[in-house]
Parts: sequence; C-alpha cells; structure tokens
Amino acid sequence: MIQQRHMCKAIIMVALVAGICFATSVQIANPEPCIGLIGDEQVNTRTGIPYLGSRGPGDQIGTTWYDYQANGGYGQRILLDDNGQAHIDWMKMNAGQTSRYCAWNFRYTDGSYYGETQASNSWSGYVQLDISQETTPDDQVTAIAYHFNPGAGYYSYVDLDGGQGWGTWPNNPTSPEDADHLWPYIGVTSNRNLILASHGYPVPGSNMIYLDVSSDTGATWSGVFSVDSCATISEFIRTSRNPGSGKVVFGFTKFITDSFISGQADNNVWYLLSTDNGLTWGSPVNLTNYQPADTVRAYNNVNMIFDNNDNLHIAWTGRRVTDNYYISSKIYHWDEVSGNITIVNSPSTYYSDPGGWWIAATGGGDYGGWRLPADQPQLIVDANDDLYCLWCGNDDYNDYAADGFVNGEFYGAVSHDNGATWTDYTNLTNTRSPGAGPGACDDEDYMTACPKVVNDSIFVTYVEDKDAGAWPQTEGILTENPVRCWVFHKDLVGIEEGQTEVVSTALSLYPNPSMRSSVMNYAIVHAGEVSISLFDAAGRLIRVLDHGYRVAGVHTLEINTGNLTNGTYFVIVDTPVEKVSRSLVIIH
Repeated sequence: MIQQRHMCKAIIMVALVAGICFATSVQIANPEPCIGLIGDEQVNTRTGIPYLGSRGPGDQIGTTWYDYQANGGYGQRILLDDNGQAHIDWMKMNAGQTSRYCAWNFRYTDGSYYGETQASNSWSGYVQLDISQETTPDDQVTAIAYHFNPGAGYYSYVDLDGGQGWGTWPNNPTSPEDADHLWPYIGVTSNRNLILASHGYPVPGSNMIYLDVSSDTGATWSGVFSVDSCATISEFIRTSRNPGSGKVVFGFTKFITDSFISGQADNNVWYLLSTDNGLTWGSPVNLTNYQPADTVRAYNNVNMIFDNNDNLHIAWTGRRVTDNYYISSKIYHWDEVSGNITIVNSPSTYYSDPGGWWIAATGGGDYGGWRLPADQPQLIVDANDDLYCLWCGNDDYNDYAADGFVNGEFYGAVSHDNGATWTDYTNLTNTRSPGAGPGACDDEDYMTACPKVVNDSIFVTYVEDKDAGAWPQTEGILTENPVRCWVFHKDLVGIEEGQTEVVSTALSLYPNPSMRSSVMNYAIVHAGEVSISLFDAAGRLIRVLDHGYRVAGVHTLEINTGNLTNGTYFVIVDTPVEKVSRSLVIIH
C-alpha cells in the first residue's frame, strides 16, 4: 500500500516535468484534485476543519491552513540573532484558500512576540530565512527567500527587513530574474553577500539546481553553479557565524542513476565549500559515493552546520534499498575532521532491527509523500561543541490518523565526541493520537531548528498538523494548523533508556527570570504519578501546577507568573523515587 501511494506522488511529479500545469487534473488511483506545489493551486472545495485546541509543545505564533512547508529538505525557518531574539518564517494560507504568502514573527528575549505578519505578496511561498551578520547586533535583520509569480512565470526573490524586528514587509524584494527558478534556499555571509539556491525544470526530464551570489545586497546576481540533481528539492545553504570566518557550504543530493522515479530516493550527498563569503567555490565533493550495487542510498534531505572550530558537519537521511523505496531509514552524520560517517539514531523501542533501521509496518500507517519513518535531520551545536541532532518520524506502529497517515513526532540524540558516538534517541514531543480524525490529530511536522544552542536552550519551529498527511499531496483534509515556536532545555535530548526516573538536569524553565509566564520542560523515562508544585522562598505552597499519571517522555507545562509578586520561587517535580527542584525568578 505504501509503495503504491508513493508511486502516485511520483506520477504527479512526472506530470510536472512533462510540462503539465499543476492546476490540471492528473489521473491517478483514487483521483482527487491535483494540488499544485508552486503557488497557484486549484481551489479544493472540501470542507476545512478549524483549529480547536492542541497539546503540541511550544508557543502558538500563528496559523496556516497549508500544512506543507517544503518540497524535500525542510531547510531553515528559525534563527537567533546575537541579541538572542528569534526570527521565524513559515508559509501561510488563509481560510478558504483566499491567499497564500510568507508569514513572519519575531520572538523577544522575554518570550513575547511581535505578532504574525505578512512578509510577501499573495500567492508566494516556500519561505526560507537567514539573518544578516553585522558588527553591531542591533543592525541584524531577517533575510527571507521565496518564490512568486509576478505575471510572467515564477521567480525566486530575496527580501530583507528594514531593521531588526521591524516587520516592514515587503521591503524592496530582489531577484536574479531567472524564470522558473523555484523553491529557494538562502544564506547571508559575514560581509552581507547573499547566497541563493533554487530548483527548476528547464526541459522535461531535468531537475536543475542553481546557485547564485550577490555581493551588492541583491542589486545584481551572478550564477556560479548548476547541476542536474534529484527529483525532489534537496539543496541547503549554511553560512558560518564564527568570528572572522568567510565559510559558506552548499549541500545537495544528486542522482546515482538517471531514473526519474528513483531520483528522489537513490542519491549521493554532495557539497561545495567557499572560504571567501561565496565569491569563489571549491570543486563539488561526492561525500557518500554510493554505487548502484550498494544497499544504502541518500534520501532527499540534507542539513549542515559549522561547529565552534569552523569544522563542517553534515546530516542526511538514508534508506535501505532492499526494503524498497519508503520502508526503512536512518539518520547519518559526517564530519570533516575524522571523515567518518556514523549512525545518529538508535533502534526504535517498538521493533528490533540488527542494523538500527527505523521500519514502516506492513499494513500500518502511511508515512505520506516523500517521507520515511525517520527523516529531515536538523543539526545543532552548543558552546562546548556538543552536537545535537533532531529529526521527524514515528516509532510507534499504532500511532496513525483515522485516514491512515502517520502522526509524526520529534526525536533527538546528542554526541559529546564530535559525532563519533550518539546517545539513545529521545522522543521529544510524545503526543500520540492514534485513530484521531481531522482537527484532532497531534502530528508535529516541518520542524527546523536554530543551529546554535542559546542560553542552554534549543529553539525549533514547526507546524502542528491537525490532520496527518500533506494536504497538497491530496493526503488528508484541509485543517487550520497552529504554527509553533518551542524553546526547551538542551538536556532534554539524549535521556537514555537505562535511567530510571526524572533526570535533574532535564528539568528546565524558560524564560527565567520571567515577567508573565514561563514554560517548563521535564522528562521521565518511565510512566508514573507526577506532582508539580510552586513554592515561595519561605517554603509556602503557592499552588499545585499539575498532578496525575504521566507517560514516559518529554512534557511541557506553562506557568502563569503574571499575578505573582517579584521574588524567587521554586518549582518542585515530585515522582515516586525523586524530588527535583528549580528556582524561578519573577521580575515585572
């Protein structure tokens, strides 16, 4: 069933390459309206389901009726500037599909937000972002990339906010003005050079990736690289933010063979490196060098970071060829110091595989178009050069929606030795909703993470899809979906199964000090009764924050501090075997 459904997605993509308009009906099994992935989608008249509440972690910073956020690699939609403020973007669609555009929001250091803001003209989308690098942190601004049809074909655009957190959008967007260069990814170097990668189909059967550079803030552009790559968009750009560095890396996946159908699943990971802010580039490097006879392939998503020593790390999703296209996957990591490839994920607790593969269940939930049981890795580094890798996936055969699509969750592992070894994985969100119908699913998806740990915290943004499956792939029902920003303590990643109860360092409060509210994240390895209470500095009980039976995993609780007087308080988490406390400072 899984392979047949994904073959349908491949047929849709073949129609695109053949030059058929996205708004034209394509005959597939169980035909539905052919939903385009460019920007002028045919209106789907199915009744939408409004958002009525959820239990996904983090702050709701906006909504979108368009769950889909990227064709292939998820890229980058959240970053923190040098002041510790988060810049966030996503692709927004209003109710009734009346418009679609790039939305923007800005998180201040006290945990408050600028507010959801339209950042592009209507019927644009597939937004990605970076932040400019400036001598004065207050001068740093959001730089976004998206594609838009001004009336003569689709073009990739770049736009920069007028000031840090101003929200002045659109703000004179610029473009290389190459028609049908779509789905852009962006990087901004230390000297404000703009690096833009895009994807297009100039002739049937080709899947071109283009790399353009501007050294005058988008006034003029120069094409520096192009390659016939994989059938699904896989490129990624990362600029180093280490002082004095001019490094930029451009990564992508490329066909092992020229077969279109296998082109999204049978790839090698490649990268190009620049050491002078993108002005000149080294030769393309085939990192994986998989051969047609090998039993492992790279899938269509790749992520990269530079650590504190400016060394490159790359993560990607691999699949096992012997299990057909969409059955099994792993998360891989490579670093340029050792040159070694390691496996990030540990085996799922729901099944045992000698090679550690995450495996789709026969007759179980469908992972959806261009998806695998574990995929879309995001790399993060902290001040100690510990590496964190988060990914999307599902480790429970029983957790799929009423229409058969898997409810995704977020997972993570940490490495303390530059990626040579990784801890057991942690289920970070743990929001299972088996059998849930439209509007009731807890399907966390389209997650991107800030590549740096800030104040011991990891920052992610994601879409809480209220009906599992990618709606524009004709999977599921149109729903209103919260867009979230989740901030959690880095120690929540990598809690190992051998531990018995609450881990002290895994209890975090953010922001702390707090003005109006603080979000608490805690983790338990085994299910049991948990009581959470708030005490003042004199030891008096202020209130019980939460009490009851809690399943193993990571949990989130918001503490309203607006009615508390200034001072120091203590949050105490009480379990049958351990009592853990954290101080919370209130400043109004």
